[in-house]
Amino acid sequence: MMALSVHRSVLRVRSAALAVLAASLCGCNPIDQRTFDPQAGRPPKVAAPALPATPPGRPAFLQIAGGTPEDDYGPQVEKATKLALSRKRNILFIVQGMAPMQETPEAETKSLQSLTKDLVNPVASHILAAGARPIQLDMRVSSNPTIQNNMVYIYVR
Repeated sequence: MMALSVHRSVLRVRSAALAVLAASLCGCNPIDQRTFDPQAGRPPKVAAPALPATPPGRPAFLQIAGGTPEDDYGPQVEKATKLALSRKRNILFIVQGMAPMQETPEAETKSLQSLTKDLVNPVASHILAAGARPIQLDMRVSSNPTIQNNMVYIYVR
């Protein structure tokens, strides 16, 4: 009989210990990816759009309208490039091609490719021919809903 009462008291102690253990585990969070990265599972934050290459109020160093013959703008670009390089040897030339906004993404892509091939690349080649190094050239193309014809703006830094 004594062994039975000892056995019951051991069972009560074990039950109490399990109850305390179970109660303490109820307040715990399970281990998951948020244990190691508190941001995991949260929706991503959208980054702010990139800032334009130059402030909108800053005038362009040179401006070339689409349709201008290369024989007309080529010598002028080279002359201006040489002048800029003589004043600042490590100058950066930002060639910004702008095309009018198109109706569809496919038309937009085609327009920007045409602008790059027909106007931006020739302007860049004249800048390089005038003595600028390739690392001094930053080329970009984008669409602009406020313009009617292709344009190339050259900014300097």
